Amino acid sequence: MTVQQALRQSVEELRARAEAHGRLLARAMGKGETGTGIDECPLMDCPHRRRLRETLVEAITVLEGTRKAFKSKQLEALRRKLIGVLAEDA
Repeated sequence: MTVQQALRQSVEELRARAEAHGRLLARAMGKGETGTGIDECPLMDCPHRRRLRETLVEAITVLEGTRKAFKSKQLEALRRKLIGVLAEDA
């Protein structure tokens, strides 16, 4: 990853957190959606979310390493799906 890519990713993460924080503030002031619970994981890098990301990265790495040994379309599809999920979370 280049410095520019890292900066872009960091800016995107900050933007997403700022939007989530804005929604939380609106809700606290009675202007946002109603309901009893909130999803705090996107607002904080909770241990559960961090562990899920680490496990996804590990699974993708293992699938990448076995690509040439196992020419499986199913494993390739799974690897791509995991990469997509990881990208959505970033």
